[in-house]
Amino acid sequence: MSKKFLILLSCFICLFIHPSMICANEGIYLGGDSVGIEVSYDGVLISGTYHFTIQNKTYTPETYIQKKDIIKKINGVTITSIADMQRELLTYQRTQSKDSIPITVLRKNQLIETSLFNVYDETDKVYKCGLYVKDKIVGVGTLTYYDPINHTYGALGHEIMDTDLQEIADIQAGSIYPANVSSIQKAQQNHAGEKRATIDFTRVLGTIRENTRIGIYGTYVQLGRNAPLMEWADAQSVHKGKAQLYTVLHGDEVQAFSINITKIHHQHIGDVKGIEFIVDDPVLLAQTNGIIQGMSGSPIVQDNKIIGAVTHVITNDPIHGYGVFIEWMLSNSKKLA
Repeated sequence: MSKKFLILLSCFICLFIHPSMICANEGIYLGGDSVGIEVSYDGVLISGTYHFTIQNKTYTPETYIQKKDIIKKINGVTITSIADMQRELLTYQRTQSKDSIPITVLRKNQLIETSLFNVYDETDKVYKCGLYVKDKIVGVGTLTYYDPINHTYGALGHEIMDTDLQEIADIQAGSIYPANVSSIQKAQQNHAGEKRATIDFTRVLGTIRENTRIGIYGTYVQLGRNAPLMEWADAQSVHKGKAQLYTVLHGDEVQAFSINITKIHHQHIGDVKGIEFIVDDPVLLAQTNGIIQGMSGSPIVQDNKIIGAVTHVITNDPIHGYGVFIEWMLSNSKKLA
């Protein structure tokens, strides 16, 4: 039985001197596919702490463990997931009958030996340790391109954020998977719309090796579909006027929709807001009311060349969006070759 989960989205080289000096244009495969994104912390991340009181004794976890710490070991046993953590805490409690448990955490690239209190609450009938934890981030975005020369890909167009920590996620490992769009929540003024999709975790499309401000990058195992090979254009070639964005609104069918590029910001450093555009395609507007979450990474094509990827929407006017230049993305993925 295929392992699929319904995910509700929240809206993944040549010597570099300047992106225009990237190797000659060999062509890249056009993306537009919806992809599931799963990244892990290689341990259990402490996303927050809370005080608790049992039998008139108050426990304050932040005195011995901090937000952003990653639990690596419990009583000397390596921990890679929340399931590992729960198992080892329970095993220690059953065999040692102690509330104070030795743990190893990674804090600012240093391994630190400390203790964790895991105390049974007779009232609530549960163990409490005062920690909020997670071991992975899962979501859906759009793949921008595959580079057949370097066997790399670029997707998302912006960083994977850790919403609990309000910072770019410090990713140790991750993969991308095929995703099928099951429904659309339309954008409204000041309320971002979103794609809802199922992720097929049985098929790995590629590994995630870099999480940057302008996208996620890695090496691919297989193409999601029979994608067309297209040339790409540097930022100097991008101009105001008609263009198309490629994305999925139903199932796994990639479709082209018209947009109008209204402003171009020439840059010396890659940024997510290099291209400004307006959605003017009546079909896309009827189904989404503009740019919605899950479209991030959708490739933008102008004059039959890939020029960039969708990155952000102006939430108080969702027909307006931003994009990153494709040459900045390619300069990142080519470094992985």
